[in-house]
Amino acid sequence: MVEFFTGLQPFQAGDTDPAQMISRVRELDRSKAIDRVLVGYSSTWPHNHATAPFALASSEKFSPIVAHRPGVMAPVAAARYFATLDVLARGRLAVNVVVGGSDKDLRRESDDLPKAERYRRAVEYLDIVRRAWTEAEPFDHHGPYYTAEAVKLQTKPVQGQVPIFMGGESDDAVDFGARHADLYMLWGEPFAGTKERIDRVTAAAERYQRPMRFSLSLRLFIGDTDNDAWAQARAVERQIAEAAGSTTFLRSSSTDTSVGRQRALALTDDELHDDCFWTGLTKLLGGFANSQALVGTEERVLDTLRGYQQLGVDAFLVTTGAEAAWNPSLEGFLARAKKELA
Repeated sequence: MVEFFTGLQPFQAGDTDPAQMISRVRELDRSKAIDRVLVGYSSTWPHNHATAPFALASSEKFSPIVAHRPGVMAPVAAARYFATLDVLARGRLAVNVVVGGSDKDLRRESDDLPKAERYRRAVEYLDIVRRAWTEAEPFDHHGPYYTAEAVKLQTKPVQGQVPIFMGGESDDAVDFGARHADLYMLWGEPFAGTKERIDRVTAAAERYQRPMRFSLSLRLFIGDTDNDAWAQARAVERQIAEAAGSTTFLRSSSTDTSVGRQRALALTDDELHDDCFWTGLTKLLGGFANSQALVGTEERVLDTLRGYQQLGVDAFLVTTGAEAAWNPSLEGFLARAKKELA
């Protein structure tokens, strides 16, 4: 059965009142189509270790995917934090492990390891975290990046493990995901590129004798007619273009050296791919992860989602508009999609 995720930006810049965040969380809580909500991570954003528990306390069935950088917390402390949060969430938690594409953003938090080494550290990090969640007896760990003694947690995740989500296009990312990811998060690409990435990650996971699920991130512009949908998409394109040079909308930094960003930018040589895959916002936003879009009628977009599902995509992280945010206008379409893609 297909799942739908979306994203939550808790605060706007300068916000000092959580009322709007509470309203957004409750709106998502009422959704019958959204299964999980990604609460992202940046060194300049409100800390999601605070906003995710607050969102859980303000809701009934809110299921967060909490983005986490291995370099900002010791692994045993992270295992304990996420096990506790999962219990408070009644087993609804997932963790999105983000090794990081922007060296500048990581250095703000005193993490200056080169990217390849960050992945090696992340493998050891998750080895410790998973052992802490599952070992019944105290254990010691002595590795190249971490040392821990007599590790034992009194509180374990509800299901024994918290699902680990991650993404990335480099060889190091694929190997890390094959070892530890339960779901591999892909940026939006046309069918051919998506199949290539699914096949590559699946083959890597099979070497470790692990199954793999996949999500795909897409911005949706849906109209009663194709012209209506394109009018929405072009209006957002103008809005973002007029804000060029500002920090109004999330965009990729020029210091982001990730392979995924370069791959996304390469798609912008052509604006339209397959039937309705559009890259008009990707170039404007510097290859931002959730800028690739589907544009068209419900039937056209649904056919495209079905095509991705046939390639092996199990979940879609969907947003809309200039802010790449959730909008209740998507609810009816996603409810229909859940039935027809079941």
